[in-house]
Amino acid sequence: MSNLILYPSNWLYNAGVIGLLRVLEKAGYSVANLFRDGTIIGDKMRCCLESILHHEKSGLPESPLDKLPKWHWHYAKTSFEWNYVSIPDFVTDILRRAERSTNRSQLRDQLKCKNFKYDNEEADFDDMNNRIDNVWKKIVGRNTQYTVDKAAAEIIELIREKENFYIYRKAVGYLFSQGGFYQNFYNPGWFADLKKFIGFFASDKVFRSASSSASICSFCSESKFEVEPVDATQMNFLFPVFSQFPNAYWQNNKKAVTQICSLCKFLIIHHHLALTRLSDGSEIFINAPSFQVMWYVNKFAREVLGSASSEEMRTKRTLLAMSVIEYATKIQATLGVWTGMNIEIVSKRGGQIEFFSLPYEVIQLLSDRHIAGILSRIGEFAILNQVLDQDFSRLMELGYRLLRIGLKPDNERAKSENDFVNQTLRLEKNRQNPAGVAEQVFKLCAFIEEKRKRREEYDHIHFART
Repeated sequence: MSNLILYPSNWLYNAGVIGLLRVLEKAGYSVANLFRDGTIIGDKMRCCLESILHHEKSGLPESPLDKLPKWHWHYAKTSFEWNYVSIPDFVTDILRRAERSTNRSQLRDQLKCKNFKYDNEEADFDDMNNRIDNVWKKIVGRNTQYTVDKAAAEIIELIREKENFYIYRKAVGYLFSQGGFYQNFYNPGWFADLKKFIGFFASDKVFRSASSSASICSFCSESKFEVEPVDATQMNFLFPVFSQFPNAYWQNNKKAVTQICSLCKFLIIHHHLALTRLSDGSEIFINAPSFQVMWYVNKFAREVLGSASSEEMRTKRTLLAMSVIEYATKIQATLGVWTGMNIEIVSKRGGQIEFFSLPYEVIQLLSDRHIAGILSRIGEFAILNQVLDQDFSRLMELGYRLLRIGLKPDNERAKSENDFVNQTLRLEKNRQNPAGVAEQVFKLCAFIEEKRKRREEYDHIHFART
């Protein structure tokens, strides 16, 4: 089948594509080669997928995990890291929670792992689970013998002996168990059978050729692959059960969710990997009309949230702005025509989904590489927020005030002036050189004014022609 192209669609589909790209990258593929004018070259992606779903194996030395195709392993491992970060993080978190919990036995059981097999080969966790029990007894009760750190170190060492087995089994259980992202999608009765997992996500099931009378998929708007009715019970946190909630349809449109093809069904089980967790407990995805833009801005969001404090990440508006700035300054391309369309943050907290976006005029400014470069070099949220508010007169005033203060010797500045600098500027390099920051602010205002004038001239010419 030829000429398969993936176009941006609704946010869930888009997140599924971006999540799949993460798995492909983990499997060693160059994601950049799949982009073309904001779309995905589907034929290239299909070649990659068919190979790692069938021919290419995981490369793991342990049997039976050496039977896993490359996609199956990287999907499980990336999902484990998305949810738990790492084995030390997972174990330490469980033990810290046990200190203040009354239901410690349930937490202890979360550390344990269940067996699985491939034909007659079995990954057996019985001995490891018994040894975890022994360590657990030394940190609970009245006569505790271990500190949390000592217990964590011992349990981590036990898990390390079967690390890859543990990662695989925990990821599958997390994704498809009751309460998981995709409960009812994959039968929990198959968790103990590695062969079932391999077969259920085989390439011939992902790319099931459509019959001559195939319907159009509601997600990709194609009829290339076999289409079936959406089974709302498989992902009921995203899709309503129509028989119970007849008025609660995806995007308020019953027709929008009635059909899904085999490829899109596969794509959607990657959508969690595109979400970034924030300190407020929500999960966000930056949605745009270009897969290339989505790939890079969401990647930046993950990276910046790993180091930024919760105080710095005060608003989703700021995060979206920073992501656009990063794309404009670091990627050797511009947002181009995509800046005329909507770039938004999809925020998910529990069952609630909200949308945050920046005005078209602001996106136009942030995507200008000169403006984005100055904002990036200054690195101050107070100045960024003035741009987001489009309050350019106050931005100029701020620049003049910083210049007046910066031209004074330190010993001649009033306390109120030092307080203003310290409250406005967070970075020490900027506090030491407020006049330098003022110079950057003036350049920023000049570029903004120039861009606004060009836009007004363009609108005037366009209006005259029409």
